[in-house]
Amino acid sequence: SAAGHSQPSSQIHQQAKIMTAPPEATKLANEANAAFVDEDFDTALDLYSQAIAIAPQSADMLVSRAAVHLKLDDFTSAIADTNKAITLEPGNSKAYLRKGIACFNMEEYVTAKAAFEKGKELDGSNSQFKTWIRKCNAEIEDEMACEAEGAAEAAAPPAPTAVVPTPTPPTPKPASRFRHDFIQNPTHVTVTVYLKGANKDNCVIGFDTRSLSLDWTIGKDDSWQIAFDPLFEEIVPPECTVNFFNTKVEIKMKKKNQGKWDALEADESFKALDELSEEEIKRRRDYYPSSKAQGGAAKNWDKIVGELPEEKPEGEEALNSFFQQIYGKGSDEVRRAMNKSFQESGGTVLSTNWGDVGTKTVEGTPPSGLEMKKWSDLAK
Repeated sequence: SAAGHSQPSSQIHQQAKIMTAPPEATKLANEANAAFVDEDFDTALDLYSQAIAIAPQSADMLVSRAAVHLKLDDFTSAIADTNKAITLEPGNSKAYLRKGIACFNMEEYVTAKAAFEKGKELDGSNSQFKTWIRKCNAEIEDEMACEAEGAAEAAAPPAPTAVVPTPTPPTPKPASRFRHDFIQNPTHVTVTVYLKGANKDNCVIGFDTRSLSLDWTIGKDDSWQIAFDPLFEEIVPPECTVNFFNTKVEIKMKKKNQGKWDALEADESFKALDELSEEEIKRRRDYYPSSKAQGGAAKNWDKIVGELPEEKPEGEEALNSFFQQIYGKGSDEVRRAMNKSFQESGGTVLSTNWGDVGTKTVEGTPPSGLEMKKWSDLAK
């Protein structure tokens, strides 16, 4: 029997679009969905790409592939897929959501905010748009504050020449060419350096008990180095790890002593644990998660918007997840029935009864008010 239940008009419209895709494209997309759920993102990317090659006008498949690009930190490709999906289907709110997330990760906060605001206009019930808009506002305010501070410093008159000789101040640390930040938990500190194109062949990471260094060979005549010395406290170099991504390097350091670091590097006022008062030791040990961007104060996202809710499956994704559970737990006959009915009906019928569908061709059953057409008819 067909899986029948009432659906919102947006879901009916979405299913109508899926029906026009060739069965082989739909089959590949479903396999890609399963790989995505299993976190096999490379396989999911390959399968979505095959499906899109067959059905290049499917906005939903482009949006789904954009989700894989986000998981692989390939934000440029995610933006390309969502832009094409928006051109094909301007009312696709999920395309605007994923475009905004990709732009946010590339620090294009104004563009990201515009995408989130458009998506919110299309789907005001999705609370993620409101959350991401607040995040964008926080980052934009930070950028404006930094620009205002820089302008004020440039406009300030030079300090008068001191009559009495004063000690020479320490040379300020030069501004870094590439942004970095860090997060921590009681046992580890993770430093993220945003370097597009860095990999294990051109980037050398060095660990010592109180220092971290990075040396990146950008090209034949260009390189970049950064060092954190001394670190706030000691680390365990053999238990530190490095992961390279398309746009960043993630360095995870094991703390020798559990607790909270007040900063990534120690300053002149730094005290070792055995020099601290009981109150200071308790403050470090009573750790709470924090993050701090280079050159700025720590952000308390709880005060801004609270924790970002995990993106839950909705619409087609939720329906696919439900059917995948049935398929995964079903017998061989149930699986054969689901595959046969889905493919023969163009995605409009999904039966688990092999006795009903095994001996006949399953005809398509379009939603009320829609007409069933074959893919070959659309090319005429």
